[in-house]
Amino acid sequence: METRYSIPFIPLDKRLATEAPQLLPALESLKNALGPQNFEKYINSLVSLRRVDDQLLIITKREMNRSIIVSRFLPAIMASFAVKAVRVINQ
Repeated sequence: METRYSIPFIPLDKRLATEAPQLLPALESLKNALGPQNFEKYINSLVSLRRVDDQLLIITKREMNRSIIVSRFLPAIMASFAVKAVRVINQ
């Protein structure tokens, strides 16, 4: 019989603190731009956020969240992270 287990989800800001602390100032700037409620719902719940040079890759859990991020928050994300391109995909 297989044993099933789950790994608890860790919010993005907590993960980045250990994985990519250089992104924390930009993440804080984004939180200020979006407001705490939108930040928690759409950004802190991301599966992944990676920056390479002047590009950002964002991975969401749901297509709906991807659509909302692209339609409402893209300019704020680009400004906060000082990137020229953002790609948002869902898992």
